[in-house]
Amino acid sequence: MRGQIFLLAFGALGLVACSGGDNTQNDAGDGGVEAAVTYPAAHPAMPQIITKGGPVMTPVKIVPIAFTGDPALADIDKFASQLGSATDYWKGTTSEYGVGGLTVATPIHLNETPATNLADADIQAWLTNKIQTDSSFPQPDATTIYSVFYPDTVTVTMGVGETSCVQFQGYHDSYEITPGNRVIYAVIPRCPAPPVQGVTVIDQMTAEASHEFVEAATDPYPSSNPAYIQIDNNDLAWMLLGGGETGDICADFFLSGVFYRTPGVDSLVQRTWSNANAAASHDPCQPAGFMPYFNSAPVLPDMVHLSAGGIVGVSQGIKLIGGASQTIELDLYSDGPTTGPWKVSAVDLGTFFGNPANLTFSFDKNTGQNGDKIQMTVNCAKSVPGGIPFWIQNDLGTQTTVWMAAVAPN
Repeated sequence: MRGQIFLLAFGALGLVACSGGDNTQNDAGDGGVEAAVTYPAAHPAMPQIITKGGPVMTPVKIVPIAFTGDPALADIDKFASQLGSATDYWKGTTSEYGVGGLTVATPIHLNETPATNLADADIQAWLTNKIQTDSSFPQPDATTIYSVFYPDTVTVTMGVGETSCVQFQGYHDSYEITPGNRVIYAVIPRCPAPPVQGVTVIDQMTAEASHEFVEAATDPYPSSNPAYIQIDNNDLAWMLLGGGETGDICADFFLSGVFYRTPGVDSLVQRTWSNANAAASHDPCQPAGFMPYFNSAPVLPDMVHLSAGGIVGVSQGIKLIGGASQTIELDLYSDGPTTGPWKVSAVDLGTFFGNPANLTFSFDKNTGQNGDKIQMTVNCAKSVPGGIPFWIQNDLGTQTTVWMAAVAPN
C-alpha cells in the first residue's frame, strides 16, 4: 500500500538485455568426460504473493490529477500518455494476476495551490469534494484510479508519524464515498532524486507512480477487501522490510535493474513481482528481468514466530536465542550459465538502518555458482521478539540479488 523506494535499489539502472539459452551445459571433468549441468540446480522455492480474496481491477483507467503551477506538469502529462501506450510493460506487470488492460484518461489540471501539509484524511475529503462538484472528475467505479501528483511544496502524512519522502514515497488505498461505492486513489508526492548519476526527480516520481498503479490494480482495496497483499505464510520474512504487495517486494529487495526505461516511456518505471517467474526460478521482477538469473537459497530448518507488516504468524526461519549460533545450507542456483562464480554475503537488516548488528555471519566459502552448496553460520548476539530479519546477498559484476530470512527465539 505504501511505496518504499530505497536509494540502494537505484544502484543499477537500465534495461538489461535478455537472451535465451539451453538449460543444460556440458562441463568437462579431470578425465575429459563431460557431465551435463542442469539449470537451475535444486533449491528451496521462492516466495509467492497470495491473495486474500479481494478483487483485482478489470480493466484499469488512470485519471492523472496535477496542478497548473507545478513545473513538472508537462512531464506528468507525457508520462501518463506514454504509460498508457506501453502495453507490454502493463501486461508484463499485471496480466498473470487477472488484471485487465490499461487506459489513461485526459489529465486533469487544477488551477489551485494545494496546502503545504496534507494528511491522508485531508486528501480523501478534498477528492470527495472534487468528485461531487467538479464535472471534469469522472464518477468513481471499480475500474478507476484517481492519481494525485503533488508538487515538492507539499508534505503528505499518514498514520502516526509517517511522512512523505521519509517513511514512504507514495501510497494507494480506497475509501467509501457513498454506501457501497468506493474511491480507488493513489498519492504521488514529489521526492528528491536519489544520488545516482542520470536519475532525475521526474524519474523518482514516475518510478513511484508505476509502482502504485500496479499495486492499485492488483490490490485496489487494501484496507477493506485486500487481494494480492501478502507473501505466502512460509516466507513472511520477505515482508519484514517493506510490505507484501507486488511492487514492494521488488523495490525493497532486488537491487539490480529494478527501475528501468521500458520501450516507449522516457522516464523510469519499476519492475514488479511475478509469481510465475519466481516459481520457474527466473528473475521474479518483471517484465524484462535479467538473464541468467542467480541466487542463493537458504535451507531454513525451523518454523518461527514472526511479526511482518502487521501480519503475525509462524513461518520458516532459524530458531536462535541470544548467544547461540546455527549453521545452515545455502543452495546456489541460476537459470543458465553465468560468467563465473558469484560472491555470497549476508546483511543484518538493522545495520541497513544504521543500528548495531544483532547477527553476524561466517561461511565455509564465499563464492560459488549453480549447483554449489555453502555452509553459512549465523551467530545471534541478542534475541528480538518478532524476529531479526537478514538477507543473503549475491553479487556478480553489476548484478545483485538477495534472499530474505529471519532469526527468532521461538
